[in-house]
Amino acid sequence: MTTAPLDLNNIYIADLEICTPLSNDVAELSEKIQANENEFCLSDYYGHLGQQINMSLCDGASFRKIDPKININRCHRDKTLVQMADKALTPLLTRFKDYSPSLAPFILATAEQVPNHKPLAPDQLANSIRQHLGDNAEMIHWNQFIPVTIGRAGALATLNLAQKLFQQNNGIELIIIGGLDSYRHSAVLRDLSKQQRIAMIGSDGFVAGEGAGFIVITNNKHYALNKNNGYVRIHSPGLAVEQGYIGSNEPNLSQGLTSAIKMALNASPNLPVSQIYTSMNGEAIWYEEHIASTLRHRHDLDHDIADKSISSAYNIGDIGSATGMIALALSSHKLFSDGIAQRHLITTSSDKNQRSAVCLTFEPAEPQLKHNSSNTEAKAQESAYNEQDDQ
Repeated sequence: MTTAPLDLNNIYIADLEICTPLSNDVAELSEKIQANENEFCLSDYYGHLGQQINMSLCDGASFRKIDPKININRCHRDKTLVQMADKALTPLLTRFKDYSPSLAPFILATAEQVPNHKPLAPDQLANSIRQHLGDNAEMIHWNQFIPVTIGRAGALATLNLAQKLFQQNNGIELIIIGGLDSYRHSAVLRDLSKQQRIAMIGSDGFVAGEGAGFIVITNNKHYALNKNNGYVRIHSPGLAVEQGYIGSNEPNLSQGLTSAIKMALNASPNLPVSQIYTSMNGEAIWYEEHIASTLRHRHDLDHDIADKSISSAYNIGDIGSATGMIALALSSHKLFSDGIAQRHLITTSSDKNQRSAVCLTFEPAEPQLKHNSSNTEAKAQESAYNEQDDQ
């Protein structure tokens, strides 16, 4: 039996893993982003005028080969999604076996439905990931798999669904959330090139990337990761819609993201906001939306908004529905490293009308909740996490 207090409205980080073109280690990725490093290079994909497209891609040589029996031969993108999921989920689930008393629900953010280029159906993707994971897949309650197909805003939307599962109070204390995306699709890239959204010399645009992030979240501090004598708490996310999204006839007035930020700030303690993680990717529309929505909250965010704003897209490319998960991972790493009471804001915007935001805070451990010799499961998680940092 667990003895730590159970609060159905609290969500804490319990464990995490990522897979990105720049690094699969959160601490190393954070350092490389601070040093402004990237792995952008010309790819084997071409734009509508036959020009090579600059991309940010994971090292395929590090992936485990897919069993030919797994029905995942639609395109290179789908195979890469399964392999990135395996790369991050395998170590996560290996540790999960050591401390979880039961199977976990799985909520996954995937790509938006693009006209004429529909991605692999979420259930098919989940089934392929399950087969590729092998024995490790046994720790996931696959009947409680929930897909979120709204693009960049999806990762933070998974938090809203997870919170509802926790609030049902049906014994669930651990949930695995994730985000997964890749631009390895020739037709999609040609269309984006035709729309002049891909970064080219002398023009705005984004570098197409790929990535995956998975986080174990809990509402029970017994399982929460304890580093630097504290926990990282995820507060209720703000979700809203923007009338002026890409493809609509309305102007983008940034009202959707403004509303999402307001909800996120109101749902978290009134601590200084020291970092803002954003899904800006190099396109002018997202920069303008970020500036407008954050300036409307400058009394809460202070006046150095530009200095504290960070986007991983400038280092690992636009990673679509994985963006929010990587931001959650980077934010939690920074909060754990600093070890002081402070607040981070994460904002994400999809090509369609969905907008989302969430705040994370570092919560110092109360004396009676410090890990002791009887709290072996949480100690095992902390040891594994520290070992990753050392490597």
